[in-house]
Amino acid sequence: MKGLSPSTTRAGRAWVAVGTSFVLSGSAAAHAQAQAWPSRPIRMIVASPPAGPSDILARLLGPQLTLAWGQTVLIDNRAGANGMIAAELTAKSDPDGHTILLANAGFVINTSLYKKVPYDPLREFVPISLAMSVPNILVVHPSVPARSVAELVAYAKAKPGQLAVASAGSGSSGHLALELFQQLSGVSMIHVPFKGGGPALADVMAGQTQALFSIAVAAMPQIRAGRVRALGVTSAKRLASASEIPTVAESGFPNYEVNGWFGFVAPVKTPRSIVARLNTDIVRALRLPELQDRLAEQGAEIIGGTPEAFGAYLKSEQAKWEKVIRQAGIKVE
Repeated sequence: MKGLSPSTTRAGRAWVAVGTSFVLSGSAAAHAQAQAWPSRPIRMIVASPPAGPSDILARLLGPQLTLAWGQTVLIDNRAGANGMIAAELTAKSDPDGHTILLANAGFVINTSLYKKVPYDPLREFVPISLAMSVPNILVVHPSVPARSVAELVAYAKAKPGQLAVASAGSGSSGHLALELFQQLSGVSMIHVPFKGGGPALADVMAGQTQALFSIAVAAMPQIRAGRVRALGVTSAKRLASASEIPTVAESGFPNYEVNGWFGFVAPVKTPRSIVARLNTDIVRALRLPELQDRLAEQGAEIIGGTPEAFGAYLKSEQAKWEKVIRQAGIKVE
C-alpha cells in the first residue's frame, strides 16, 4: 500500500484540527451556558394544589435552591387533569433551565389512562432527579374482621364482589393500588371512586365503604386515633415512622409495590450542562437533615439520584402501569 501524499496528510491534520476546535468550542459554550444560568427567577411548576405532599416538598426546597442559584424560585401550582395541565405548560416552555416541573406518578400513567394526552413524558422532557416517594397504606373500617392482609384476602374471597373499596378517583394512586392488589391476590372487590382522598377516607371511617388505599400522611392520624385499621404499606419496605405496619409485599405478595412519587423534569432541549447543575443542587438540598425530617413526618422517603436513573424509572413505571391498566380495562374520560 502506498503512503499518503504530503498534501493528503496536511488536509487530514486540518480536518482533525477543525473537529477538535468544534469539540472545544462546544464544551466552552456548554460551560458558558451553565455559568450564565440562571439569569432570572426559576419557575417551579407543581402538578398539585397547595398543601399536598408535592407542594410541601416544593416549598421546603424553594428557599434552599434560591440560596444555591442566587435567583428566586417561584412556586407555580397548576393542579388539574391529573397533572396534564402542568406537564403541557412545562413542555411548551423555553428549554433554558428557567422552568422545571415537579411531576407526580400521573406524569407517565396518564398515557395509559386517557385517550388524549397533550404531551409525551419520555420524548418531550429531560429527567433531572427522582425526589421522593410516598406510599399508600391499606386501611379498613374497624368492623371488618381482618387484622392482616392475608385475613382480608380470605374475607374478600368468602364474599366475592361484596367488599367496597373507596379511592380518590378513577385512575388515582389508590385505585391503581387496588387493581394491582386484585390482580395479584385473585380477589374481586367493588371500586367506589370519590372526588379526592379526603372524602374517600371519611366514607371508610363512617363505615359506608370498607377499605381504602390511602396516602400515608392522611391515613396515619386516623390509624392512631383508631378510626381505621392499618393492614399493610404499599412500599417495598416499612415506614420508618410506623414500622409496626407490615408491607403488603411481606404479607404474601412479594411483587407488590406501589408508590406515589415526585420528581423533577425539564423541557427536552434544556442543555445538559444546566440539567447537571439542576440535578446537583436539587439532590444536595434533598440531603439536608431538616428537610428529610420534615418530609418523613409526611410518610415520605427522600430519593435523589441521577437523571439517567430517573429516566430509567420513568420508563419502567410507564410499562408497569400500562399492563395493569390494560388488564383492568380502566379508561378515564
